[in-house]
Amino acid sequence: MPDPVSDLGLYYPYFHVRDERWLKMSALYWPAIVRIVPEDYAIRDSRTVRVLADQAGFIENASPAAAVDAIAPRFLELLAGNEGALRAGLRVQQRDMAAFDRTASGTSATAPHRPRLAALHESQVRPDLTRALVEAGLAVRGRLTLSHEVDARWLVLRERFVSLYMSCLAEEFGSVNHLELTTDQPHAFALANGWSADLLAGYLLRTPAPTDAQAGPSLAERIGILALGLVVPADIDRVSAEQIVRLRRHHGREFLAFRQAVGQAAAELASLADIPDGRTLDAHLRNEVNNRFALPLNELRQCLAGMKLDTATAAVNVRTQLPAGVTLTGGAWLAGQTLVAGAVAAGFGLLAIGHTSRQARSTALAAAGPAAYLLHTGKALSERRLLSRTLHQMAGIASPAVRG
Repeated sequence: MPDPVSDLGLYYPYFHVRDERWLKMSALYWPAIVRIVPEDYAIRDSRTVRVLADQAGFIENASPAAAVDAIAPRFLELLAGNEGALRAGLRVQQRDMAAFDRTASGTSATAPHRPRLAALHESQVRPDLTRALVEAGLAVRGRLTLSHEVDARWLVLRERFVSLYMSCLAEEFGSVNHLELTTDQPHAFALANGWSADLLAGYLLRTPAPTDAQAGPSLAERIGILALGLVVPADIDRVSAEQIVRLRRHHGREFLAFRQAVGQAAAELASLADIPDGRTLDAHLRNEVNNRFALPLNELRQCLAGMKLDTATAAVNVRTQLPAGVTLTGGAWLAGQTLVAGAVAAGFGLLAIGHTSRQARSTALAAAGPAAYLLHTGKALSERRLLSRTLHQMAGIASPAVRG
């Protein structure tokens, strides 16, 4: 039996999702994602994030407190053994805080000669580690202005240190809570590596260290996103959050079948995760996605198209059984009671054909499982574009009459 795919993803390394295209694709693949946010932190989400969180329950916030305590000893050990070397390469001074604040608040451009800096909220760092970082000259404490809000509980450090720290925090939180790491920041994947103090020092001091990390999403997520790419429009920016919410509400069973198929594929292809070359791995996965998802999707489309043709043919046969010139409108009354009876019978015949057709379509979709989810996804996300084209065509037709 295949290993189950994690039901929840853990978004990192930021509080706020940076790439809404990524977020929309994720909402088609993940049942939900969790993000690490301090309990008293005022988040400033975009409308897309709010709709997916409030109407679909797609985004949940969680406090990092337990993980903060768990990773602190590793970083304290790192400082104890490498403080001088770390200070020489990663020192931060108080004037850097003011420069970073101006950049973060948008009041100045990043100066190319300044060190690359980033910030940690103090709630993300255990107090004793905060003191140790400040005393070592690796961090400064101060106020930052973000989105016209001033918050005094920030630590500014070198960006390299912050990236590594947040990856360790996410890895710890995800491990104990059975969450799979996912991110819209590709560089963050390379830092998820089960870090010991020695590996932390090797990365921060830029000394070579062996790593078994696969820099990229899990095999299951790669397969799922490639499969969704078969039907998701390239201009996903135009897809609204509401469209995604409706899709998730109306096609939960098909979504579950899709997730199970992705999990089975990932389990059967687990050996591919050892392929070191990213392009070669993608080539293997694209071939598998074609066989496991694209071909069944095409077969389902052909099956449904065939049902439409059969229904149309059956309807024509029913209509041709009526005497010439008789319709199901008021003209039937002029032909006498016998013809009325025939017309009514024909009407019931058409209704029966329609009902049978809908039953057959429902049966085919239920049997198709993951292919049905992809079919519904492609249709649901294209509705707005089709409506836009139709309105544009109608405007073009109407305009000559207006001009006349």
